[in-house]
Amino acid sequence: MSFNIRPACQNDSAFIAEIMYLSMGKLADYLFKDNRQPVLTIIKNLVAHNAGRFDSGIAFVAEADDKPVGGLVSCEGARLDKLNLAVLPHLFPAMDMMPALRFLWRGYWLPGGREAERDEYYVSNVGVHSSAQGQGIGSRLLAYAERSAQSAVLTKCALVVGLYNQNALRLYQRLGYQIVETIQHSNEFLGYHRMVKQLS
Repeated sequence: MSFNIRPACQNDSAFIAEIMYLSMGKLADYLFKDNRQPVLTIIKNLVAHNAGRFDSGIAFVAEADDKPVGGLVSCEGARLDKLNLAVLPHLFPAMDMMPALRFLWRGYWLPGGREAERDEYYVSNVGVHSSAQGQGIGSRLLAYAERSAQSAVLTKCALVVGLYNQNALRLYQRLGYQIVETIQHSNEFLGYHRMVKQLS
C-alpha cells in the first residue's frame, strides 16, 4: 500500500480520537467510565477542542488514496506536563462533574512514574485502522516519530505498552525499543512496560 504521513488538521479530529481510543484500549474505559456518554464521544470532544494531550496539533495522519488509515500522537517529553495540565479546563465541559472528578482521581493514582523523560520524544498514541493493518503502516508511523525526535535534537524515543498487548510489544522490540521499566498492577489493564529506543 502506498501512503503518506502528514500533520493532522482539525478535520481529522474524529479519526484521531478513534486512534487514541484504539491505542488506549481498556485504559480509556477505566479512566472515563461511569459517564453517561460513550468514551469515544468524550475523546472526540476533547480532540475537537484541542485539549492538551488530546490536541490534534501533536497528531499525524497516515493516508492512502486520500483516506486516513493510521494515526500518531507524539511530542517532546518536556512538553508532557504542560499538555496534561491543558486538559483540565476541557474536562468539565466534556463530562459531567462527578465523572470528571473521578477521571482526575483515577489519573492521579495511575501506577508508575513519568511516561517520558525531558530528553526523550514521546509516542503517546499510535494505531492503524483495522482495514489497513499488517501493511507496515505502524512501523512507518514510528519511523516518522523517530525522525521528528531527531529534528527536535533528541536521541531517544519513548512509549508505553500495556502488559496485555503482546502483539504491540513484539513490534516495538523488533523495531529496537527496549523495556526500561515494568509496572505491575492487580488490574491487568493498568500494568505496562515503559520502552525506549536509542536513536543513531
